[in-house]
Amino acid sequence: MNSYRPGKECDMAEKVWKILLLTNRDSDNVGDQVIEACDISLISAVMKNLNIEDDRYIINSQVAGIVSKRYLETRSERLYKKAEAIIKDSDIIIFGGAPMFNYSYQIFYERTAVTLEIAEKHHKPVLFSAIGVEGYDEENEKCQRLKKTLNFDCVKQITTRDDFDSLKKFIVNENVVIDKVSDPAVFASSVFRKYIDADVKKPKKKLGVFILRSNGFTDNKVDFSRDEAAALWKGLSKKLKRSGYYYEFITSGHFGDEAFLDNLIRSYGINVKKCVFNINSPERLIQKIASYDVVISCRLHPSIISFALDVPSLGIIWNSKVKYFYDSIGYENRVIDIKEISAEGIVEKAAQILEHNEGVEKDRDYLMSVYNTLFYGIRGIVCMSEAGADEAGIKDLKPYEYEELLENIPPYKGTTPEEYDEKLQRKFRRAYGKYNELFEKNLKGAKFTLIYNGGTKSEKLTWNFDEVNGEVKKLDTGSVEYELKKPVLNNGKTGLVKNGFCYPGAVFAGWQMRARENDKWYWYLEDGSFKPVDSYDKSKDKPKCILKDSSVIPYIPEMEIDVVVLEGVWDMSWKMKMIQKIRHMR
Repeated sequence: MNSYRPGKECDMAEKVWKILLLTNRDSDNVGDQVIEACDISLISAVMKNLNIEDDRYIINSQVAGIVSKRYLETRSERLYKKAEAIIKDSDIIIFGGAPMFNYSYQIFYERTAVTLEIAEKHHKPVLFSAIGVEGYDEENEKCQRLKKTLNFDCVKQITTRDDFDSLKKFIVNENVVIDKVSDPAVFASSVFRKYIDADVKKPKKKLGVFILRSNGFTDNKVDFSRDEAAALWKGLSKKLKRSGYYYEFITSGHFGDEAFLDNLIRSYGINVKKCVFNINSPERLIQKIASYDVVISCRLHPSIISFALDVPSLGIIWNSKVKYFYDSIGYENRVIDIKEISAEGIVEKAAQILEHNEGVEKDRDYLMSVYNTLFYGIRGIVCMSEAGADEAGIKDLKPYEYEELLENIPPYKGTTPEEYDEKLQRKFRRAYGKYNELFEKNLKGAKFTLIYNGGTKSEKLTWNFDEVNGEVKKLDTGSVEYELKKPVLNNGKTGLVKNGFCYPGAVFAGWQMRARENDKWYWYLEDGSFKPVDSYDKSKDKPKCILKDSSVIPYIPEMEIDVVVLEGVWDMSWKMKMIQKIRHMR
């Protein structure tokens, strides 16, 4: 149990409030660890504000995935009982920060739904504080599964730091209080005040560049490949060096971010001396951000922490939550859209901030919103309880004013050696797990369905394929496809089937290849890269690769490909020349 108990042991005749805090505390993305620390401090301040002494509450900080991934896979009664026991033993459940509603490519939604089912079963009140909400989809079963549980009677309050419009679509229970608030990390400067050296002298202007894992953009349906990201960071390093700024490439600890940073060093010539690894504790992240004059970040929480520490930042949009944050703090001009991104543009924006000594201005009402809603949510639950009925005057108490809160919010106590070892172990095990997953995949060979498409909808197209090994299908669109019955290995050794299509009046030139990953299609280009089909621009992008019958299907690294389609390419030029020649003879 990861319990935070601020005071001494108490007389058990008095009510001891057991608060179950659920965050991404186990994430090696240290921004999530900062959220946990800030949540604990804010909740502690609320309890003091409510005149509930330190020895009359316990904050049991657990991972948001208290319902384990293993349970979701097996539905084991034993695993369910373990989560149920913790929830049943709590008086208040608070989900703090993190995208608990994420259903697009993560399983948070199901963990959240099962947790709420248990809370509803045992009548445990639930608050969601400053949750990330990443869209709403009326037709998505996962989204609707989550919606049903969010409207349970146990849910008393839901606040979001970003997409309030989507949150409103989730909630139909009028008894659930909803609001848009600040992120708890806006109080990082107060919570981590022991680790910030305000008198540190900076020899020259220093910029911190927080990068994102190689597939972070594409996972979030942003058309920006790993190669494009690497080219951007390499160009930025050159531009910053020429501009005379001191800079560092850094991550907020996620092992995928660090792996990509290592790849930038090994494959793209980024200077290793300009790279910072091993950000494994929240105080270390705070100290690094405090040392910068400007932060450039893909990850959201370096931007939020920078804001808390009065360090101006530029946010690169890889997820809508980045734009929501900058809109909320009134710095819409400090976000950078991938469609317009360039190393020159980033340096120009950073230079403007430095040259004009632009800092950070804060709206206190915005800052206090996360605290105020937590206060009223917890106060409401305490007042409704039998124990709370005896609390003299508690229902009339008001939340602290801003200065009062800063005086009463407890500081982060620091990461103990044991906790640090635990964080490292989790991080390394994730890295080992990914390595083993890739090793097994390479050992067994990932497989995909292979389809040959005629490349034309003309009725003149005929075909002659071996239907023992495959099946010919005429689609409603008019296209004709030959699909192999057995999946093929993604090993770069699968030879192409000899073309069996015939298109009178045209010469077969080869196959152009497109591949599907998570319902999104990509063209295979002649430089060996992949480009989303819906954003391919013939005038700007590299030409599509043309594979000949004697070729092999190229090995496709780092993509979860399930279907590859080879489309026939037909050369009509000789036919047109013949027609022109005949016309000339006439």
